[in-house]
Amino acid sequence: MIERLKKAFGVNQPIFTNEILKEMNEYSRPRVFQLLNKAEQEGQLIKFDKGVYYIPTETRYGKSLISVEQVVRKKYISNNDDVFGIYGGLQMQQSFMLTYQVPTAIEVITNNETTWVRETKLKNRSIILRKSRLPITRENADVYTFLELFSNMDVKRYLDDSSVQREVIGFVREKAIKGKDVYALSGAFPSKTTRNIMESGIINEFA
Repeated sequence: MIERLKKAFGVNQPIFTNEILKEMNEYSRPRVFQLLNKAEQEGQLIKFDKGVYYIPTETRYGKSLISVEQVVRKKYISNNDDVFGIYGGLQMQQSFMLTYQVPTAIEVITNNETTWVRETKLKNRSIILRKSRLPITRENADVYTFLELFSNMDVKRYLDDSSVQREVIGFVREKAIKGKDVYALSGAFPSKTTRNIMESGIINEFA
């Protein structure tokens, strides 16, 4: 089982119970859990949290660790080439120099949530989950991030802070964000989002 999981998911990567059951689908559910328990006892597999495992490697300090951020990213943001979420809240603001506050909770906007907002815990770390306004994909994640940013943007702060402007303009240019793509998604966002974009003058930077 460990060799199969290692080949399918790699080492030091979160592996969810449903993924293990799917990978080992020729076995009954009770038998899979017997194998999981045996692998845990032998130290070949570590249970990170409920429903989350990983295959550790040996380090000079003992068995390797994975992080809460790794689990959150795979479960709510992206897995391989599939993208289904983005960071929100202080993480987003921090990336655009809108705040220097260190977030205590991880906030994400994701397709993998059915309620508009809820808080959960992972290894005693707070995770704030927000349901996406429309399906987030690999193709629209950057535009969605841009619109979400301007939904919560203080435009005066943007116009007065050159470092914020540099980060936002740099993002628009790097991601080659186009006006037509912004327009296509804007209907799912509050009217103030479009108003903030217009007032900021950022439309002159669209590809």
